[in-house]
Amino acid sequence: MRRWSDELKRGDHVAHLFRSDIEQARVLLELLRWLNEDEKLVLRTDAWERPVFRHPVLDTAVDDGRLAVLPARAAFCPTQRFIPEAALETVLMEKVQAREEGFSGVVMVWDGNWVAGAPELVDEFVAFEAQLTLTLLSSELTLICQYDTRSFTPEQVGMQRRLHPLVLEDGRLDRNFWVVSTSSLGARSGRPRAARAVGGAVAQNEK
Repeated sequence: MRRWSDELKRGDHVAHLFRSDIEQARVLLELLRWLNEDEKLVLRTDAWERPVFRHPVLDTAVDDGRLAVLPARAAFCPTQRFIPEAALETVLMEKVQAREEGFSGVVMVWDGNWVAGAPELVDEFVAFEAQLTLTLLSSELTLICQYDTRSFTPEQVGMQRRLHPLVLEDGRLDRNFWVVSTSSLGARSGRPRAARAVGGAVAQNEK
């Protein structure tokens, strides 16, 4: 039987929309199975002590150094407000650290439920995540953004579903197809404004 991870590629950026704690933890277990021996899994969450994460496979992965568990909100809101530059630096540093530790690549899983407690940040944070696909495209970095649909409004869930190039929901991995202007991304990252194809997504310059 095929698994959703059979469709996952290195460098993909996925929104995982789940409806139960068990479903969230099950994806972590599947990612550990999917990883190569020289790849690392990084989980950013503020809820690691929940019983659902008390699984012997996850504990062993932590002990072996294949799974690192770090805070979420503190990384993205170091001054109690969302700072995109700080979030971007967090991604880059984790990628560099994994390389320095001898790993060939890193899979980052962001537990996005911290932002549900700050509804004024939801739109900005999800938009930032969508932009990461265009600014950080790299086979060394695979990004999974997890959202508990019970914690967000239907409109917010719809935005999460639309603004990510791939969506994992109900055990199915689907690719979106959309066109995005990279003009603002070029201004933020300092990189040239070039049209880029991202999986099923195509980015074009503004005229």
